[in-house]
Formats: sequence, structure tokens, C-alpha cells
Amino acid sequence: MTGHLSGYKNQVWALVDVKSFYCSCEQLFDPSLVNQPVVVLSNNDGCCVAVSEQAKALGIQRGAPWFKIEREARQLGVQVRSSNYALYADMSRRFIEELHRFSPHVEQYSIDEAFVRLDGFRLDTLEQYGSTIRDAIRDHIGLPVRVGIGATPTLAKLGNQAAKQFECRVEGVIKIDSDVRRQWILERTDIQDIWGIGAKTASRLRTTGIDNALQLANKTPADMRRLWNVGLARTVMELQGIACIEPGDIDETRKQILSSRSFGSGISNFDELKAALAFHCQRAGEKLRKQGSQANVVGVFLRTNRHKNLPQHNRSSAMPLSCPSQDSYKFLDLALLQLKQLYRPGYEYQTIGVILNELTEAKNDSFQLDMFNSSALDEHKRRDLMAITDQVNARFKNGIKPASVIGSTNWHMRQAFRSNRWTTRLDELPIAKC
Repeated sequence: MTGHLSGYKNQVWALVDVKSFYCSCEQLFDPSLVNQPVVVLSNNDGCCVAVSEQAKALGIQRGAPWFKIEREARQLGVQVRSSNYALYADMSRRFIEELHRFSPHVEQYSIDEAFVRLDGFRLDTLEQYGSTIRDAIRDHIGLPVRVGIGATPTLAKLGNQAAKQFECRVEGVIKIDSDVRRQWILERTDIQDIWGIGAKTASRLRTTGIDNALQLANKTPADMRRLWNVGLARTVMELQGIACIEPGDIDETRKQILSSRSFGSGISNFDELKAALAFHCQRAGEKLRKQGSQANVVGVFLRTNRHKNLPQHNRSSAMPLSCPSQDSYKFLDLALLQLKQLYRPGYEYQTIGVILNELTEAKNDSFQLDMFNSSALDEHKRRDLMAITDQVNARFKNGIKPASVIGSTNWHMRQAFRSNRWTTRLDELPIAKC
């Protein structure tokens, strides 16, 4: 294992995430919401999927059903908005594009966070560079971010969490560049707050006397591999400052699921893009089902290579499903509809990807149905089909793949409090009369 890791020792990682992303997007285009308690609601204005810091201070919790708390929230002066998927998808694209100005190696982890490789920078300049990234995104995009910097993705993630916890003291940027600072942060990090360690593993570790990240980091990787598994051994090495995990390697219950890959050469043909999109819908669906979740929203992004002197076309969108689903083919239907809207002939695209968002727990004995197109029996059959597909593909790589795309009908969703789609619709721009 040591020999395999020798090439990773000079890596530097930064994790950049947007603070309360949905709420920040709403506040950006409506200054009256700045420093006010704001909540953003889910599909059909159901639950609170995003809560601003001011709303949290009033006791509003993420996931709370709006119909239960509406009266009290309005009495407290809470401002409410419906989810504006087109706006959030476009702001996410702009956020990622801005990060590409600082490094050619940017790996989007979710709709509002990304890992950025900063190899080759002097350690004593990294904190200033992190502040530069923070200021540039605030000035050019208008979004507030936090930046955690470390020698490994895991340490960068912990640095980002510490930047959130101690934001008033560090102004949103923390660099873990010494053993003293690393140990100080690890000692104050609960074992379950480590990237990639779930509740079950955390409970088992506590029975052995490991309650925080520092206690885990003081273990030897060889012992952890022998007594536990190779995944936990790699986490120990990451906490010790030896990078051995790529951002896409972590298997955890995520708030969003992303599947994307850059092409070996640029692609202009729509059918080839459609084939790649089908692959990513299937891959994202497999990840979703593996962690026992279902998705409410499907997003698609399409990008050219900004580092080539070619015409540029970078677009993204997001659309809600009629009801939560685990079905890869439903994701593909909605994703293909978006691809047809995003695609423009004559451009050489480098990357296409799918993001599944607003994830909730999938229960086998109960699920929400589409009033017009589904029955409980049909849904059980679809879930059985997905389970069989996953089993076959686990044994035979890509044994079952999408063969066709089923057309999707238009439908409308209740969004009583949606703000304007400021960045993607000309007809919703404000009009100044003088």
C-alpha cells in the first residue's frame, strides 16, 4: 500500500462549498431577503429543503413540512420561496466555471460543492489563495462560500467543516498545513462527522474507544485494514495527511448524486451525447438505489472545453419528477428532454453529466405514486426491474443498458412562491421604466 501511495504525497486539495446554496441564490436576486430568515420549499411546496442561518436561529428545521409550520413561521417573519430549479442549476454551473479559473482540476461533488486540486502551490500562500477563491466567487458570481484546504480530500472536507463552525474567526477559509493544526481540528471532530464514515461504522468504532477523528488517525493503517477493512485503513491514511482517496471513491449517503465524465475527445453528435447521458442516468440510478434513496429532481449539465480555443457553450438545467423515484429510465426520460433543450449543433462538447437532487429515503412498503400514470403494482414491478438490473450489472459490467427513450408528457408542478428564473429566461428579467 505504501508504494501505491508514494505519488500522492505532494497533493493539495481544497473543498469549496456555497453556504445555504438555495437560500443564497434567492437572496442574490432579491436584496430584501439578505440577512432575513428564508426557507426554500421542495416539490409542490411540500417541505423545507433549504433554511438560511437566520431561519435556523428561529428553530426552523430542514425537512419540516411547510403546512405544519407555515402559520408560526409567518408570524416570525420567515420569507418563503418555492424551489427554482432552473436558477439553481444555472448558478451551480457558474460556480463550477468560476472555480476552473483557479485550477484545471475541478471535481464537482454536488450541486453546491466541488474539490479543487491546488498542487504546486507553496504552503504559506494557500490560505491567501483560498481567500482569493472566496472573494472571486463572491464578486463575480455573488455567492458566499467556505473553503477548506488540506493535503488530502478528507482533510479538505474537515477543514471546510471547521471553516463553517468557526466562520466568524477565520472568515470562511481554513488551511490545515501543520500537524498542530491538523491534530487540533481532528480532536474536535466527532467520529461520525468524518467523510465516508456512516452511523453504523461510527457506532462500532465507539465500542472500541474511538470517539473522534484524532483517535482514529492515531491508529495504524495496517491494523485497521486487518481488523476492519481497506476503506477504513485508507481513511486513517487520509487523516494522517497521505492522499489515497479520490472524491468519487467515497461511498456515503449523499444529499445529491452526480455521475459525469469528460470525453477522451470532443463530441458534437447529438446521438453520441444521448448515449453518454443514458450511461450516466443508469450509473447515477445505481448509486441512488445502493444507498436506499429516491430522487425528486433530475439535473443535466453540458460543457465544452474552456481550455481550448474553440467556441464555448456551457449550459445546465434541472427538472422535478412528478413523484419521487428510483427508476433510471424515468431519470433518462427527463434528462433527455433537458438535453434536447440544452444542445446546440456546431459545438465540441467535453463533458456531460447528471445530478440527482432532493434525495429522500426509499421505503419498500410505502411510496408516493403518480395519480395518472402509476399503480402500486406497477411501482413494485419497476423497483424489482431496477433491482434485477443492478444485480446483473454487478456481475456482468453493463450487462443491461437502456435501449430506447420513452417520450415524456408535459405536466405542471405547484410553485406558489417561485422567484423569477433570472439567469435563464429573458421574459422574466425585471423591466425598468423611466
